Amino acid sequence: MEELRDINPKQSEVEIAYQILKSGGQGKNFRALMEQVLAIKGSPLDNHLLMAAVHTQINLDNRFHFLGQGVWGLREWTQGKVVRRAISHGHNGRAVPFYRRSLTDEIEYEDGEYKGNYESVVTEEDEEWEE
Repeated sequence: MEELRDINPKQSEVEIAYQILKSGGQGKNFRALMEQVLAIKGSPLDNHLLMAAVHTQINLDNRFHFLGQGVWGLREWTQGKVVRRAISHGHNGRAVPFYRRSLTDEIEYEDGEYKGNYESVVTEEDEEWEE
């Protein structure tokens, strides 16, 4: 584990935050994380603009993972998402992909308003619209 005092203060705030989380091995509240980052950088702890900028950078950096309730961790600590596709069997026994609509699409389809790529319904009213 890397000691916090060995972190180079000339690195970016995001790099320092990454190293703090990596060396700690567990998630950390954003405010506590920022206090450590600013202490290493030698910046004042009340620099809210810098905190907001670093928060945005952490949000955009794929190495970080929001754990909830203001706590941030590293994505490498989480298990990768497993994507499974449901398969239905056609009348001839061959596997056919089963496509699901989102809940919003399902509600719109039931209301007759759905205009998606599959199973979209075009009515005569839709064909005769005026500008």
